[in-house]
Amino acid sequence: MKALPPETVRLLCSSQVITSVLNVVKELVENSLDAGSSSLEVKLENYGLDRIEVRDNGSGIKATDVPVTAVKHYTSKISCHEDLQRLETYGFRGEALASICAISEVVITTRTADDDFSIQYSVDHNGQIVYQKPSHKILCTTVCAANLFNNLPVRRQYYSNTKKCKEELKRVQNLLMAYAVVKPELRITLSHNKAVVWQKSRVSDHRTALMAVLGVASVANMLPVQHHQEQPEIGIDGFFPKPGSDFNSTSSSTPDKTFIFVNSRPVHHKEILKLIKQYYTSAQSNKESANRRYPFLMMNITIPASTVDINLTPDKTEVMLQNKEGVLLAVETLLISLYGYSIDNDDLKTGGNRCHNCCEREMGKPQGGRPQEVSFQISPSKTQFPVVVIHSLCVAREK
Repeated sequence: MKALPPETVRLLCSSQVITSVLNVVKELVENSLDAGSSSLEVKLENYGLDRIEVRDNGSGIKATDVPVTAVKHYTSKISCHEDLQRLETYGFRGEALASICAISEVVITTRTADDDFSIQYSVDHNGQIVYQKPSHKILCTTVCAANLFNNLPVRRQYYSNTKKCKEELKRVQNLLMAYAVVKPELRITLSHNKAVVWQKSRVSDHRTALMAVLGVASVANMLPVQHHQEQPEIGIDGFFPKPGSDFNSTSSSTPDKTFIFVNSRPVHHKEILKLIKQYYTSAQSNKESANRRYPFLMMNITIPASTVDINLTPDKTEVMLQNKEGVLLAVETLLISLYGYSIDNDDLKTGGNRCHNCCEREMGKPQGGRPQEVSFQISPSKTQFPVVVIHSLCVAREK
């Protein structure tokens, strides 16, 4: 056996981190958000294959950091693995920009508040600065990735299908919508071949942000919901379809508009999604049709950073929860307050009314413990929309 050349190792590893146009956009957007940006412009040419450009108004890259900004495992976000216990940024590995450089041609233009003018840097496949020149750009950072996957012909060929390209563009739009929903103050513009595909201006609250994503009619059929508990420390905020609302205006055949966040990070969590779908379906009169639908909603679960592991997949969209049962219990408590008790698919067939197991634990006695105190109330909000507020006091299991 013999060691692989460094260039080969770099390409093999990078092509696992960056597998699509969506990955590139996600990594660049999250870098912008970590830099404190309140405005994002995402421009694609030929569905992102020829060019991806992300421009922000963040803090910029310091001149002393530029030489290593695209070098793998250089980052300003953490200094040791213990920092993951209190992580407040989207990125932390220091490998995204290096990986993008390995599979495309990257140009970075940046300026900080301390700089007199912008500088444009050309970066090679190894993440090294090979050329730089002054630029007329104002205070901002722009990262351009051109000729994506030119050195990975099979992956490039995958996008020769127009249908696949359009699907990828839709995924990019859905990703940006997720950030738009969880960050109302964020201004976003997405354009393709110089035509604006979707945009959202800065707004003051999540409801208005949801209107820009889902439309006024859908949001009119949604309720703001809050759930907060102390032990374990879990907070849930969001907007859910009103019980009995028309599922044609509050749901879709795909989960693209079921926005689930953990600590404001967009995530995919099958068990949480299954619970949501189950209870939403149980509240519909036409359960058979509703069972094939995914509700429009926004749910942000806030838990201590030390209780969630986000370092599972390269795109950081899957998370491991230390107290998964507690989080599922909190989600189910909220869903019960909105939609009442649920019956699962087997009970739908037999006409039973058995609730999900963890519902029974929530409203009854946890194994080996005392009853938990749970109360629900509907309280008016300042915006004249009723807010479902759940107060829960979870009692620890007695030994």
